[in-house]
Amino acid sequence: MTDTTPLPAPRWLAWMPAASVGALIAGALLTGGGYISKLDEQGRRIAVLEEMAKQQQEIDKRTTRIEAKLDVLVPQQDREARR
Repeated sequence: MTDTTPLPAPRWLAWMPAASVGALIAGALLTGGGYISKLDEQGRRIAVLEEMAKQQQEIDKRTTRIEAKLDVLVPQQDREARR
């Protein structure tokens, strides 16, 4: 006669659902943390670009004022004749 009684399941197998849920939560937290980090980095980059745009506008304003003063001091025709 052969013994047909099933073998008992290993003890670690009982913890498998809990381990799976833990791994799922850990993965979600890591993914969420990476997403938040990416958003922070993009926010910093946008702030830097906005500051650069403001500086560029200031430079453009100064250049326009200098060109206007230059036109008053030396008319356009005289500048072209000197070239």
